[in-house]
Amino acid sequence: MLMLETPRLILRPPSRSDELLLHGLRNDPLVVNAVGEGVYPTIEQSKAELLRLINHWQLNGFGLWMVFIKSEDQTKKFAGTCGLMCSGHNLPEDPNNVELEYYIHRDASGRGIAGEGGRAAVQFAFEHLALEKVTAFIRTANERALRAAPKVGLSYIGDRYYNKIKMRYFEVSPLTAVKVNNLFVSNYTDSAVGQNH
Repeated sequence: MLMLETPRLILRPPSRSDELLLHGLRNDPLVVNAVGEGVYPTIEQSKAELLRLINHWQLNGFGLWMVFIKSEDQTKKFAGTCGLMCSGHNLPEDPNNVELEYYIHRDASGRGIAGEGGRAAVQFAFEHLALEKVTAFIRTANERALRAAPKVGLSYIGDRYYNKIKMRYFEVSPLTAVKVNNLFVSNYTDSAVGQNH
């Protein structure tokens, strides 16, 4: 599995030890209202989601990264998740059936974290996965995500419905992607990632 590093962020694959981090993110009011339909998940639901994210990495070689903000004292603050997921919105036979997703804590919002993490993920998609496009679906009321979309190079294509919810549909290609300065990609190993509990 691969880890990404930008000037301000470290993006690493999830591990089983991330259970409380993910649960806290999924229960952040900003995240719940933006993408969770106003429903707060239980710890069991968060555990199941973490397992789904780990399995996605194991099956596809990519997925959502855990995003940490670097600091001058060498500590890292968890900011959210960002990355690439096989989309349930597009046709499964599409080889570019990969969607950009990011979920950022309220404490980290408004600092360009989603844009920087999104640019890193999209650059990874084109330079390491050789995809021709990456898609994104954003709820019409999610103003923060809609503002961040152009900063990644996402272009609005039109509205689509998913589970009876109107979504804005975006695409980004290698020609329209906004790159990250100094993106570093390295191997990441964590013995907790593949453990069965």
